[in-house]
Amino acid sequence: MSETIKKILVPMDGSKTSFKALDRALILAGFTNAEVTVLNVVPHVHEGGPRTSNFEKEILHEGKAILEKATKRSKKKNKLKTKLVRGSPSLETVKFAKNGKFDHIVMSTTGAGSAEGEMLGSVSNFVIHKSKIPVYLIK
Repeated sequence: MSETIKKILVPMDGSKTSFKALDRALILAGFTNAEVTVLNVVPHVHEGGPRTSNFEKEILHEGKAILEKATKRSKKKNKLKTKLVRGSPSLETVKFAKNGKFDHIVMSTTGAGSAEGEMLGSVSNFVIHKSKIPVYLIK
């Protein structure tokens, strides 16, 4: 039985390495005619007055900007979807991949929150251990 790749999930945090992962996913999708979905997860902000409200607006704006940049980078060569969700990047990535019935996850080894090049990032580490589908790590 031949396995085909139809849906690829690319979790992105806007870091340089997350865009490298997107580039690799787009190449893979070009060979397989797969649909690519870029996922950005923004943390929940707990209510705390006007400062919190401004912070929440800022991180939502940043998340949307990352997805817009990813869309432009795809150059419309591939089927690309984007999704912005709230929560824990680790948990939401695994949940979104499972619920969306993705075939593969392509993500960076380290992102915005890691000491670049030093170690496997906490999100990628969680995803490779909890995901039931193949995960490709790009460094």
